[in-house]
Order: sequence, then structure tokens, then C-alpha cells
Amino acid sequence: MTNTMTEERLKECLAVVENALNDMKAKNITVMNVEALTDVTERIVIADGTSKRHVRAMADSVGAEAKQAGFMPIGREGG
Repeated sequence: MTNTMTEERLKECLAVVENALNDMKAKNITVMNVEALTDVTERIVIADGTSKRHVRAMADSVGAEAKQAGFMPIGREGG
């Protein structure tokens, strides 16, 4: 675990992301633990959408919900 986020805060962040994706009807939401593979991040969230427009909307929604909850996304794909 990095020094910047506690386990509780990480769980809160993942809940915000997963809820935003569920609200946008994302498919195959997967959370991968990459803590042992990189020092940059601890989890990666992957989800499928039905079209490029859908994926872009999902990425926008996750970013907006994360910022509203006090998290600052550092990167995203799909938008």
C-alpha cells in the first residue's frame, strides 16, 4: 500500500468508481490488484461498454463522481 491512501480510503474510492460504472450500465467490471507489480498504483479498474460513446460517457462519469467524492483521477482510458 502506498503512503498516500489508507486501505479504508482505497475501498471508498473503489466503491465510488464501481457505483459510477454500474450507474452507467458498464459490463464486466473488473478490479485488478497490481500493488505487487508497480509503485504507481494499487488497483486498476477495467470495464466494457457497448460503443465508443458509451465508454466515453462511462469515463466522464467516473471522473466526475471521483472528483465530487474528493479523489483526483491521475489517468484514464476510453474517453
